[in-house]
Amino acid sequence: MRKTLIAIAVLTVSGCGEDPAPAPAAAATPESQPADPAFVGKVWISTTPGTPLGSMMIFMPDRTLVMDSCFETYRLSKWGVAGERIRWLEDTIPIEAAVDMPRPHQLILKVAGRDEELSFTTANVPYTCPDMPK
Repeated sequence: MRKTLIAIAVLTVSGCGEDPAPAPAAAATPESQPADPAFVGKVWISTTPGTPLGSMMIFMPDRTLVMDSCFETYRLSKWGVAGERIRWLEDTIPIEAAVDMPRPHQLILKVAGRDEELSFTTANVPYTCPDMPK
């Protein structure tokens, strides 16, 4: 009986180790990377006229896109690369845009199929949402 309890204890303890390492992610290929990835991993505050106050986009390195503003609900979606453009979904609408960074702290997204440019600047830290207009 004692040998059985010891065997059970050894088997139980040996199963309590760390989980095996996750499989390595697929290597990034040049086609999956933006031509200039300098916009990735920064908080971009919209300077486009007519956008809600504090509108922001964050293109995370893991391909999560965070979109938010001071007065709207945030959105998480995936972003990717489509040739020379980046792309993402807003609700079910696919958006593609060319990326232009005329200066290190300025981002312009030229939306494909529309005569529209979205302009952004990097957020200053700390950043607080502006007051709601009265």
